[in-house]
Amino acid sequence: MPLKTPAFWYRSADRPTTATEIALTPFSWIYDAGRKIRNSGIKTEKANIPVLCVGNIVSGGSGKTPAVRALRELLRANNLSKTPFILSRGYGGTLPGPVLVDHDTHRFSEVGDEPLLLAKEGQVIISRNRPEGAKIAERFGADLILMDDGFQNPSLKKNVSFLVIDGSSGLGNGKLLPAGPLREPLNEALERTDAAILIGEDERGIKNKIPAHIPVFGASIKPHLTPDPHKNYIGFAGLGRPEKFKKTLEDCGLKLTAFYAFADHHPYTDGDMQKLLQEANLKKAVLITTEKDWVRISEIRRSQIQTLPIALEWSAPERLTDFLSNALENITSKKARAP
Repeated sequence: MPLKTPAFWYRSADRPTTATEIALTPFSWIYDAGRKIRNSGIKTEKANIPVLCVGNIVSGGSGKTPAVRALRELLRANNLSKTPFILSRGYGGTLPGPVLVDHDTHRFSEVGDEPLLLAKEGQVIISRNRPEGAKIAERFGADLILMDDGFQNPSLKKNVSFLVIDGSSGLGNGKLLPAGPLREPLNEALERTDAAILIGEDERGIKNKIPAHIPVFGASIKPHLTPDPHKNYIGFAGLGRPEKFKKTLEDCGLKLTAFYAFADHHPYTDGDMQKLLQEANLKKAVLITTEKDWVRISEIRRSQIQTLPIALEWSAPERLTDFLSNALENITSKKARAP
């Protein structure tokens, strides 16, 4: 069952360490040891086409999925890839893969909410075995693979690894799971990072923690919605940090009468929706949620729910395009020189 993100993970730096964090610290040591043992036994395989990985080191929302969508769009728009395929583990889905996701026939319970959303605009393969997923992508005609997550998974060699960090939440309290949100220490992650994507204002001083040789590409997530000033809204979301969605709604000028936070990847039941719809009817309000949450709602209920479309916008798209162009040229030239 999905769990809500603990508040102490993202406590302010000026607040003291909580008793819960202290109590969980030994479990963080165990987690870290297990992570290293597990990864040491994994063999790395190579794909025949470029592999760009987009990942993070925090558990929960960092803007990774919007970054993947925006990178795919940029690659296509600049003719850097004609057939980019997204490769995802399919978190939350029952199918182990490899499977080519069909947006119209698959359900989120089979392939996961993020792959289903991404499949609306392009080809997506889900596979718990990443190398097998890469082979299937090649078989279907992919000329490039965009890995959605997999930053900590060494089974498939990455040619370029992007580390996505949210500027407002940063690295949280800086502790490893479960005492904090980190999947691994920052210094270890930076050893495998080719470029960083910083989303939003750098409120946590992240740029100061990234070595000068690693380029940082700024970005922001923009909502695309014109609110109706005459309507009331009830927002809800099951994300790593649902309060960010609430703030976005408020920043858009929506008149929120209520907001409900669910656990990340929460599978909405008919009971959940009935309660929300009943309250909306009583308050004469419109229910609004994220695009990712919307795919986790029963099809018979979706027409009664409004979504907030968002898009990630690059601060300097030309600079990122040049970086990708040079990286892909280097990959091609190395492959040509290989015996």
